[in-house]
Amino acid sequence: MKTQDLLHTSKLEDFKQFCLSQGWTEEPTKGDYEVLRMRHSNVQNPLLVHTKREPQEHYTTWGESQRMFQQWQSY
Repeated sequence: MKTQDLLHTSKLEDFKQFCLSQGWTEEPTKGDYEVLRMRHSNVQNPLLVHTKREPQEHYTTWGESQRMFQQWQSY
């Protein structure tokens, strides 16, 4: 399930650095809506963060990105 308006655009780099410190590696994004794509050797699905068609203050997280976002918030 997608959780919209969770990750503020100004915090994307902080979130990415946290994920990198947890063993995730960055991959090139695909399509116009992905702003972050990462993989972890122990996780089947990629971590994805999306934007909407119109400019927004927050990004959409879901799946692995939502799980990691929750860990980052409590970090």
